[in-house]
Amino acid sequence: MLSLSCWISLLVSTLFTISTAHVINPSRNVLSSRQQVQVDIRYVDADTVSFNGWEISGCGTPQNMEPKLNGILSFLFKIKPHLEAVVADAQLGTRSSHGYTAFFKTSANVRKVISKYQALVDVNPVLVNAERAKVIGTRTPQPRFQCINENDPGTADIMDQCNRVLGPGLSPQHPVIVHTGTERISICPSFFTMKKYPPPQQKCPTLGADGKFRPGEGALLTNGFAYMVYALVMMYNRELYETHADFNAMWDMQYAVELTARQSLLNPESYGFYAGGESG
Repeated sequence: MLSLSCWISLLVSTLFTISTAHVINPSRNVLSSRQQVQVDIRYVDADTVSFNGWEISGCGTPQNMEPKLNGILSFLFKIKPHLEAVVADAQLGTRSSHGYTAFFKTSANVRKVISKYQALVDVNPVLVNAERAKVIGTRTPQPRFQCINENDPGTADIMDQCNRVLGPGLSPQHPVIVHTGTERISICPSFFTMKKYPPPQQKCPTLGADGKFRPGEGALLTNGFAYMVYALVMMYNRELYETHADFNAMWDMQYAVELTARQSLLNPESYGFYAGGESG
């Protein structure tokens, strides 16, 4: 059985080029020839691991090397630099060449757009509703991912939601489920079969002179990063839940582009679409 510090060492050695073996303790910097990585990993309880502010439950523990936990940790290891790239591009406003204008229309809203992504970069606590606060004893918990096991009768109702079909060209099932008003995002089995990040050369699809996307250019919510950004933005901003239903964007990128500047700020898919194109 591997110790926690040895398991983290294996993870870092897999993700980064490190000349010598490292044993990493919680809250210790990991240095490589190319970059510095801050690792902060600890146990919250017997079923929950905290990784750089993200809490992960039901996915296994480092002691038993569960593939699901390995997949989530590998994903979260990379999420911050991708989000920082999105923020840097958004600062250009309509001078961005990666789709800011298509999805958010005006530089007047740059600060509001960036604030949605910055909460994810900083892994801010989540403001939950009063009902959830009574259950967990705080209004501001850290965000928590929970892996859903298709063979677990205790999560059968969530698994039913996981199995609902999405729109054309997207994953046939929900990769993640947002539990509005809480700090919880359920990770469905299909998330682990998605491509987690866009290919290096992926850019936002090109709009024709008529303002329509060229035929065959699919939606950007086909990778785990873009979809997770959409989910996290909705979790951190409960007011978007009602407008999400009102706009009925339903993963339609053309529909998202045709929203007004004000509507775009209230549409969680717009943040996922833009992030999915820029981060590559």
